[in-house]
Amino acid sequence: MNYKYLIGLLFALLFFACDDLTDKENNREEGGGGNGTVTETGTAGIYVLSEGLFNLNNSTLAYHSFKSGKTNIDYFRSLNRRGLGDTANDMAIYGNKLYIVVNVSSQIEVIDLTSGLSLKRIPMLGEDGSSRQPRYIAFHKDKAYVCSYDGTVARIDTASLAIETYAQVGRNPDGICVQNDKLYVSNSGGLDWDGIGVDNTVSVVSIDPFKEIKKIEVGPNPGKIAADEYGNVYVATHGKDISAGDYNFVKIDAASDEVAKIYNEKVMSFAISDQVAYLYNFSFENQASQIKVFNLQNGTTIRENFITDGTEIHTPYGIFVNPYSGNVYITDAYKYQTRGDVLCFTPQGKLQFSIRKIGQNPNTVVFTDKYTENEEEEPSDDPQISAFANKVLEYNPAPSQYMNTTRTAYKTGFSYQQVLEYATELLQDRNICLLTLGAFGGNITVGFDHTVPNVPGEYDLKIYGNAYYDMYGTFLDKPGGNSEPGIVLVSKDTNGNGLPDDEWYELAGSEYNSLATTRDYEITYYRPEQPGNDIRWSDNQGSEGYVKRNEFNTQESYYPEWITKSEMTFKGSRLADNAVNEPRPDMPEHWVGYCYPYGYADNHPNDTEYSQFKIDWAVDKNGNPVHLDGIDFVKIYTAVNQDCGWLGEASTELQAIEDLHYNK
Repeated sequence: MNYKYLIGLLFALLFFACDDLTDKENNREEGGGGNGTVTETGTAGIYVLSEGLFNLNNSTLAYHSFKSGKTNIDYFRSLNRRGLGDTANDMAIYGNKLYIVVNVSSQIEVIDLTSGLSLKRIPMLGEDGSSRQPRYIAFHKDKAYVCSYDGTVARIDTASLAIETYAQVGRNPDGICVQNDKLYVSNSGGLDWDGIGVDNTVSVVSIDPFKEIKKIEVGPNPGKIAADEYGNVYVATHGKDISAGDYNFVKIDAASDEVAKIYNEKVMSFAISDQVAYLYNFSFENQASQIKVFNLQNGTTIRENFITDGTEIHTPYGIFVNPYSGNVYITDAYKYQTRGDVLCFTPQGKLQFSIRKIGQNPNTVVFTDKYTENEEEEPSDDPQISAFANKVLEYNPAPSQYMNTTRTAYKTGFSYQQVLEYATELLQDRNICLLTLGAFGGNITVGFDHTVPNVPGEYDLKIYGNAYYDMYGTFLDKPGGNSEPGIVLVSKDTNGNGLPDDEWYELAGSEYNSLATTRDYEITYYRPEQPGNDIRWSDNQGSEGYVKRNEFNTQESYYPEWITKSEMTFKGSRLADNAVNEPRPDMPEHWVGYCYPYGYADNHPNDTEYSQFKIDWAVDKNGNPVHLDGIDFVKIYTAVNQDCGWLGEASTELQAIEDLHYNK
C-alpha cells in the first residue's frame, strides 16, 4: 500500500528530510572514478553521508580524496565490515573524530578520522529501552550535544564518549546549534503535525547548569537552525501544513534571546557563509525548487537563483559551504529511490565538478583538511555480499499501484526477460532494491550462489522488507504499522540443474494452522478495457472487487504492460486481513497493518528478530514437517487480499534475503 512511501516522503520533508567524478560537466555523465585533476583550496577530502531509505538499514558514508581523485562510496563498510544502520541524519567533525547520528537505529557512530575505523557506537535509548530517535549534533568545549525526537538533548563527553546527562526541551527537536555559550534547539512537533499540531518554539539551553532556560516563539514547525559569526541564530519554520508552503526565515538575537526579524522567505533548509545565506525552497504547487542567495546583514536578496550556468538539480537534499574554499556543495536526491549526486559550485553559481551516484538520499557533506591513512583505499567488495540471494529466477507481481514502475523492475518496452534481468540487478544492489509483489498472489523467486544450511534451532534466513511500527496503532496491544505479510516457501536444488523446479515447502508461520487462514485460495485479475481503469478481480470464494487507482500513482495502467494475457490467476493460502482503520480526529482513514507474530516477509521491521526465519519451520503440501539440510531458492507471495482505502492494496515488498550462517 502507499502508506509506507507517503510516510517516508513526509519524514524526508519534515526532517529536512566505484563512482564517478566529472570535472565541470553539466550532464553529470558517468566516468572512470575521477581524473584526479579537481582540487579544493585547503581541503584534503569530503565525507558524504547518505541516509538511504527509512527502515531499510542502508545508510552509507562515502569519502572522496582530492589528492587521489578517488571516491569510496561505501567508505565506512569497506573499513569496518558492517553498515552504519538505519536512516543516518547528521554528521560532524570535532577534533580527530567524525560523529554520525543514526536516527532509526538510535545511536551515535564515532569514527577515528585518521583510520576511518569505528571507535564506539553510543546507544541513544530511554530508561525503558525505547529509541530516543536522535536527529542532530553540535559541539562546545569538549562536549557533544545531540537533540532527539523524544524531547531531550544529550550531553556527551568527547574524551570518554559517555553520555553524561540529558536536558528536557520541546516536542520533537529537529535542529541544534551553539551561540554565545548557549544551545539553541528547534522544537518542531513534527510527529504531531496531523494530531495536536506542531510546536512553534526554539529552546534556549544553558551550558552550566545544563537545562532549558527559555522558549522563544518563532513560528510553527521550526526545523533547520544555525548560528552566524555575529551573535545571531537563524531558523527555518515550515508552517502548520507542510504542503502549503507556509514557511519563514527567522532571525534570533542571541544576546536578548528574542526574535529580531521574521523574513517572508520560503525556506526548507539553508546554509550560512559569513554574511550570506543560501536558502532552499521547494514549491509543491509548481513542483519546482529554488536556491536563493540572501544577504543576512541587510535582509535583501542578492540573487534569486544561485545557479547561474544552467546546471539542473532535480531534488536538492542538502546545501553546505566548504569553510576552506567558500565553494557551495549541493546534494541531489533525484526521486529518493536511486543513488544521488554531490555537485560543487563556486560562490558565483558555476559548476566546478560533480560526484555521481554517491549514495541514496545524500543529506550531509563535511570537509576535512587532514589526510587519512586509507584515503587511497579502493572501495572493497562487501565481504558479506555472497550471503545474499543474488538472482531473480521468477517474478510475477499481481496488479498494483506500483505496476509498470521501477518498483516492479519495469521500464517502457521491457519484455518479461528484461524485467527478470532488471529485477536481478536491483536485488544485487541492496541499497536501492525494493521490489513490490503487488496484490494477493503476486510473487518472486530468488536464488543464492550457494546452499543455505539449516542449523537446527537457529534462524537461517533474514528477509528484508519495509515494514515498520506505527506509534498510533492500539488494536489489542499488538505491534502494528504497515505490515503487509507475505508467505515464504523454500526449495533445495535436488536435481542440481540450478532451476527452481524441485519441490517447494512452506515455512509455517504463526497463522499456518489458524482457522482464519483460507487454504487453496484462488484469485483472477482482469485486464481493464481502458488502461486507466481500476483492476477487477474475482475469487473462488464468490467474492469480487478491484485493485483501485489512487492519486499518488498516476501511471497509465496498474496491470503489467509486459503481460499479453487478459487474465492473471494466482493460488495460495490467504491470511486474514490484518489492516484496521483506526480513525483519528484529524484523519478519518488511518490504517494500521497489524503484525502477525512470526513467519512472514514484510511483516515486522528489519531490525527485529521477527524478520528472521528458520528452515526448521518447513512443511510439505500436506502440512507435515520436513527436514531439509539446506535450501537454494526462496519464493515469497503476498498473502492478504485487502484494500486499505486511500492507501491502496496491501502488497508485500522485498529488499533482500540473507543467509545468516554465511562465513560463520
